[in-house]
Amino acid sequence: MDFIEVNSEIGHLEGVILHTPGQEIEQMVPDNIHEALYSDLLNVEVASREYADFEGVLSKWTKTYKVRDLLVKVLEQKEDKMELLNKVLQAENKLFLYAELMEKTPEELADILIGGYPYVEGSHPEQFRSKRYVLNPLYNLFFTRDASSAVYDKVLIHAMSTSVRDRESYVMDAIFRHVFGVETINPKAVPGTTTEGGDVLIAREDVLFVGNGCRTNKAGIDFLIKYFATRKERQHIIIQQLPDKPDSFIHLDMVFTMLAQDRCMIYEPLIRNVYGNFGVTHVEIDNGQIRYHHMDDFLEAVKHVGFDMQPVLCGGDDLWHQQREQWHSGANFFALGEGKVLGYARNRYTLDALDKAGFEVLKAADVCSGKVNMQNYDRFVVAFDAAELPRGGGGARCMTMPIKRRKVEW
Repeated sequence: MDFIEVNSEIGHLEGVILHTPGQEIEQMVPDNIHEALYSDLLNVEVASREYADFEGVLSKWTKTYKVRDLLVKVLEQKEDKMELLNKVLQAENKLFLYAELMEKTPEELADILIGGYPYVEGSHPEQFRSKRYVLNPLYNLFFTRDASSAVYDKVLIHAMSTSVRDRESYVMDAIFRHVFGVETINPKAVPGTTTEGGDVLIAREDVLFVGNGCRTNKAGIDFLIKYFATRKERQHIIIQQLPDKPDSFIHLDMVFTMLAQDRCMIYEPLIRNVYGNFGVTHVEIDNGQIRYHHMDDFLEAVKHVGFDMQPVLCGGDDLWHQQREQWHSGANFFALGEGKVLGYARNRYTLDALDKAGFEVLKAADVCSGKVNMQNYDRFVVAFDAAELPRGGGGARCMTMPIKRRKVEW
């Protein structure tokens, strides 16, 4: 099936998978917040209102798919339902729930797999009483980027760095295999491997940018290198080392995103090695042969493989503004097309920098209401208001999983 095709970060978007944050994010309490990979509690009503403008912009531009709807389609087929449920329960040591959950309708089971399954006195083991849930909710599911990545005409199902997110990968694997009929690549088959979608940027048909930090480890990168080596095609992988702390550096797309052929958004202190020495490696793969080149900085490596991108600075020129706005995903933009991007309105110094770089700043509310037509602008950034969503630790790219883009003429 040729429906899955993503050959760049900036090609015209023709399909994207989303998940509106729901009751699963309200099942966090201070006692489990860190286990859920959050640093604060989110209000679902506020987050949902903010998300509505974000989703509204995307719906004006392209076809959107919702994880729950796709999951229901999987669960409507008995064999696929059995397969997914068995994988999930086996991985979470909850096989005692199998018969009980197989009785649920596709809609009921989809809601359980996403929103969790509450403990019932007398029906479930006593050990789950204090946790309230026998199956935990998928607290992070609205960050659809992380569990899977469309890589050219295949889908990479990520080996998540924390077990609390493993179910997301199983769900996305089932969706792509059974709904879209797409071949999936599974690094989880190799013990010790971790990869996440925020660290994998599809730069061009022959170039990947990959982050190496707390979520994507060396074993995960080795898996990608070996995979592309077996394809016997020419491929470049530029690897940016990331610090383990603070939490806002968890993925490459928190410090670097592509805006256009000639523009990128960067968090300057890390990408230009101004305040620390974080290694950059250019991996060159040609007909199965692998060569490693150590580079001085990420932008030099990017230029070495044919990208002449002028950086726009997250937070502008001031270090304090850079630090504050990067913390709230100021470098995390999602491209609707070349030079057409979506991001948070709260990062005003970053938006000022984009404005100076020739991007018209549009309000998401105006786009959603029809007051502004995105098609009338050559280069733009649609800024959507959000105070609650950024507290989840991700931005516009984190909340999108593109499955089809038009090819870019380089």
